[in-house]
Amino acid sequence: MKKIIWIAFAALAALWTGLVALTLQLTDWVLASIATAQVPGTAIDTSQWIPPAWAAAWVDPAWLASLQAGLVWAAQGLNQVLPFAGSLGTLITVLGWICWGFIMAGLLVVALILHWLAGKRERDAAPGRQVV
Repeated sequence: MKKIIWIAFAALAALWTGLVALTLQLTDWVLASIATAQVPGTAIDTSQWIPPAWAAAWVDPAWLASLQAGLVWAAQGLNQVLPFAGSLGTLITVLGWICWGFIMAGLLVVALILHWLAGKRERDAAPGRQVV
């Protein structure tokens, strides 16, 4: 029984380690891709967008123009923030491995408790034990 417990622990630990490593590598790749991306903020030609006809009855055209200018401003601001995404990879990697360590410690504690219970069960089932 003890061998099964430790084989299961080793298999779960290997799967968990592989999953964390793969996820962190993919996260780093995505963040590096985001860091090199640019949102078309200054290149947006705002004159080409025409508000739908139904919107004229509900929304003031001046308000739509200010909303449009606000969205262009947000896109330009996003271009300033996107390069920082590449530096987040290190922080996320550290946090990911810390999380991995906590889960591994939990798996180890469960395996040790099961190992102890299996040993106790074997002692209780040993022949010649007196029941009082």
